[in-house]
Amino acid sequence: MALEVRRLSVRVRKSFRRQEDSNLVLEHIHSREDAAAATPAGAPSPVSSEEQYQKVLAQARLNVGHGAMEGTFPEEWDAQLLVDCGFNAHGERLVIFCPKFLAPVVDNADELDRAFRFLLLKMDGFAMYGPYVFVYCYLGMDWSDPRLAQRLRVAYDILPETYAKNLKAFFVLHPTAGFRVSMWSFWSWLSWGLWDKIEYVSHIDALSGRMFPNDRVAQAELHRKFPQIVQRQDAAVTGVKAPVVFGVPLGAICHSFGVDFTDQTTGRWYPRLPPALIFLCEAMEREAADDEIADLFNTDSASVYKVVHTLDEGCPLDRNIPMAALWCVLKLFLDCLPSPLLSSELLEELRQRSVPADDVQAHHALLKEAFHQWLPKEEAYVALYTASCLHTLCENAREKRKALGPVQLGGTALTPALAAKVFAPSFARPRRMSPELRPWLRVAQALVETLVRDAESPDFWIGSHAAARGPAEEISSDDGEGKAPGK
Repeated sequence: MALEVRRLSVRVRKSFRRQEDSNLVLEHIHSREDAAAATPAGAPSPVSSEEQYQKVLAQARLNVGHGAMEGTFPEEWDAQLLVDCGFNAHGERLVIFCPKFLAPVVDNADELDRAFRFLLLKMDGFAMYGPYVFVYCYLGMDWSDPRLAQRLRVAYDILPETYAKNLKAFFVLHPTAGFRVSMWSFWSWLSWGLWDKIEYVSHIDALSGRMFPNDRVAQAELHRKFPQIVQRQDAAVTGVKAPVVFGVPLGAICHSFGVDFTDQTTGRWYPRLPPALIFLCEAMEREAADDEIADLFNTDSASVYKVVHTLDEGCPLDRNIPMAALWCVLKLFLDCLPSPLLSSELLEELRQRSVPADDVQAHHALLKEAFHQWLPKEEAYVALYTASCLHTLCENAREKRKALGPVQLGGTALTPALAAKVFAPSFARPRRMSPELRPWLRVAQALVETLVRDAESPDFWIGSHAAARGPAEEISSDDGEGKAPGK
């Protein structure tokens, strides 16, 4: 049965921020004051904490969608802010919380409220339905900051008792002495039962050993699921080399801190994607970056260096970064991979098969063979995700030009042909250029154009038929090596 990809309608925009966002803290305060004023003395309050909790969940569900829909949660939050790690050896749900990813929005009340709703909506699916373990990754976020403490207080007021009842352990990873002292400022909020569940853990391996005793494979898999920014802190604590992403083999990135990611635009589930690639692609889709493709090579170096440094350290991208800088860094990241996404043997394969530049059917057949037969899983999934991102941006550009007309829009329109011209070396380049291979660069570019245009073809997809298929059912190659083309 062929996989049918469901593409949601694209709504082109320049920002996911909504003007009608309300201040969650003020809403909470006003609702309590209004209820108190309208309630006779001695009568029970008409607004219960359960009603307020359900109201927040209802508001949060309005923000569920994909990257091209206005007002939706950033898709990368699923992969880095609150990470579902499945179940530990004791059958308890394991959840990793990395609040450092809120740093770019801590000055924006609406964005903090959006994050608060996201966290409650996600945690509702974990904490309300069974035992769970919560891992708090401390990376310097100061929860005594009024902007954060106010929302923490709202959570304390409205969370159902089931949260505390089902919580089996609350681990704080990489705590400092200052953080331990600051925790006492919250002691009056917490019951003794909850306070007794808090444990401090110095490094990831110690926690992994607690979650999966005597299971090295499961421990390594849990280690991978910690965000790169947490792994870098862990490296500083344990004295090992900190992980980076630029110029590192793709297999090493995917196996060290690759992210299991569901693309809400297509419903496809991708195992072990490089987090830097997700940050770039989702930000570009969210901000309609197709307009900026013409400025790819004209962006200022300071912006590019800043993005490279941010991604190499696994940090979240700042708001209002020039889209041209993201285009430039996307190409830089892909071109810095030691091997191209469709293998360094592709040009030789095109030459041996004498594939014409204008034979789209031959391109399609070769791509299908590559994805299903001889590309390593990591490279195949990354190539498919990258092509899907470029395809989405091309569709955005096409719909805008259709709605407004090329004269009104002006500038350079992003098309599959232009995307292939820019990113062909990222998908196909030889280890060593030779006079025999040089004429086939044009054919490789045409093949990449076919891939971008048909990125969501069921023929190319190597994953499951349902987006809900999880990591336990999807196996990524362990050695990072696939069969050579034609072998």
